[in-house]
Amino acid sequence: MRFRRLPANLRYLTGVVALEVISEIAGSTLKHYHRPNLFIGPIFAAGELWLLALVYDKTLRYPGFSRVRPWLAGAFVVYCALDSWLFPEAARFKPALQLLESFLILGMVGLYFRKLLNELRVTRLDREPMFWVSVGLVINHLGKSQIYLFSNFLLTHYSNQLNLDIWAIHALLLVVLYSCYLVALWIRPQN
Repeated sequence: MRFRRLPANLRYLTGVVALEVISEIAGSTLKHYHRPNLFIGPIFAAGELWLLALVYDKTLRYPGFSRVRPWLAGAFVVYCALDSWLFPEAARFKPALQLLESFLILGMVGLYFRKLLNELRVTRLDREPMFWVSVGLVINHLGKSQIYLFSNFLLTHYSNQLNLDIWAIHALLLVVLYSCYLVALWIRPQN
């Protein structure tokens, strides 16, 4: 109901949330029917980065970022497509893609925090939706980067229970991210 009253950056954020919900449902459904679901990762990563780049483009309003954003996001989408097409191992987890996505997203979040500190126009951070989005992304992508760095080693050298525990931490990081997204969409942005 509030979608029409949301600023442009938060409208794109609802697109990110919708993409995440669709990806989670598709992945869970495939897992339930014992089908490989790792091919969803590159599709989701490409869509998430593209939409988050639009979110931060509308938030930052930097002309330089606006010029680079389509090329950066487009190059990442091409990389995702090539990675899936040239190396179609559906049963193997490939963390390089997720690490690159995390690096690019953390770069955009860094630009936001830089703008926030340089302009100092926000009187209450808890009432700033993009602050919540950025905090959620930092916590999520810093934690997931650690998992991605060691994932294939852990999958091949350690017990199944340890792997399940690590992916439970991954799920907890997603809960934190989704909670931050919901707070950002719930509060009314300041003028």
